[in-house]
Amino acid sequence: MLGRLLIKSLWREKARTALIVLSVATASTLVSAFLNIAFTVTEEMAGELRSFGANIVVVPKSEPLEIVIGGLRFVSPGESAYLEEADLPRLKAIFWRHNIAAFAPFLSRVVEVEGEQALLVGTWFDKDIRIPEGKRFFTFASGAQREAASETETFRTGLKSLSRWWQVEGEWPREDEDGALIGSGLARRLKVGIGGRIRIALEKRSAVLPVRGIARTGGVEEEQIFVHLKLAQDLFGLPGKAEKIQVSALVTPDNALAARASRVDPAKLPLEEYETWYCTPYLGSVIYQIEEAIPNAKGKAIRQVSEAEGAFLARMRLTFILVIAVAILAASLAVMATMVTAIFERRQEIGLMKALGANAKHLGLFFLLEAALTGIGGGIVGYFGGLALVPLLSVRTFSLGGFGLSLSLQAAILPITLLVAVSVALLGSFFPVKEAMRFEPVKTLRGI
Repeated sequence: MLGRLLIKSLWREKARTALIVLSVATASTLVSAFLNIAFTVTEEMAGELRSFGANIVVVPKSEPLEIVIGGLRFVSPGESAYLEEADLPRLKAIFWRHNIAAFAPFLSRVVEVEGEQALLVGTWFDKDIRIPEGKRFFTFASGAQREAASETETFRTGLKSLSRWWQVEGEWPREDEDGALIGSGLARRLKVGIGGRIRIALEKRSAVLPVRGIARTGGVEEEQIFVHLKLAQDLFGLPGKAEKIQVSALVTPDNALAARASRVDPAKLPLEEYETWYCTPYLGSVIYQIEEAIPNAKGKAIRQVSEAEGAFLARMRLTFILVIAVAILAASLAVMATMVTAIFERRQEIGLMKALGANAKHLGLFFLLEAALTGIGGGIVGYFGGLALVPLLSVRTFSLGGFGLSLSLQAAILPITLLVAVSVALLGSFFPVKEAMRFEPVKTLRGI
């Protein structure tokens, strides 16, 4: 009986019902679209931010004392400490190995170049490395065990992947041939261009290298020379060594748990918190896992980069929340205005229902059920409207191509959108319905 009354009431006021559904659908469309985008856009944006360089640097535990003057690095040979190049593939064997976007080793010395001093840096430019094989299980103190996701057999990485913002005129040197990438500032001073040759000397060793490319970075790299790591190791007499590793890792912005773990030894956290921290890609947990994987190494966060990323992503989430909140408020006010008009026009009907025995609670329930039904209708329309809006927003606003979510994630967004839609309809109807419950039957039937 109640269902028939509700359907007849909504059908009789088709125009007003459509207006409420449209108001609710507008807010629901934004909720659905931004929820769909939020599941992917932060990850995509984090990936884009990772193209602007490393956020972790790995150095030996016994880090030497160094002096940097004018971009030149001076280290006492007796104090030098090194990492093993052979250990680098272990970076792709940690629990969060898929989050390691790129890395490159570095080995540098001040050398003489055509009568001037410059920093010669050995690194990987674009190198395929073989990843250690086999499944990896991580066992925690509580006895819980988790398997890391499988990985491909090889991984391509190096300075070209790590520093994608560099502007290189010419080409990057290859790993299998001698050649140099020279900074634009140093190239101007030496008056050398692409195809030219430079002579590098260190103590009794020397090499003549063709210039393959000129790099513009806006930093100290414009006064340096880059060669492949094997050439630098041979020239410095340090086979298989690296002084540091720069790592670009996709991480989650820190929260209270991450901040607490940074103040104490993570192993001293309660077991449940430790497992949650370890299995979440916080910057600290990724560094912790890197230190586990590479012997005699310690990781340090490049805080300016990581904090800027975290602040940017947090502001993006806040923007989403504010836009959705404004849409919900606007839709609620539109529903309220429509319901006020509807209640005023139906005051005689309300008076008759009260005269026939309906109490205030029955009337309130009836009108709120009407609002809930229109909210569900608006939510369904808005959900599919949001799905249609997502490709436009992802391409035009966030420059994300090939955007898409799994069916399971889309199904999870539907109940959230419906809940928001019903809440908007009920919120907008609450005060008009509350006023209708106060109508006096005698006055309303007499048209007063």
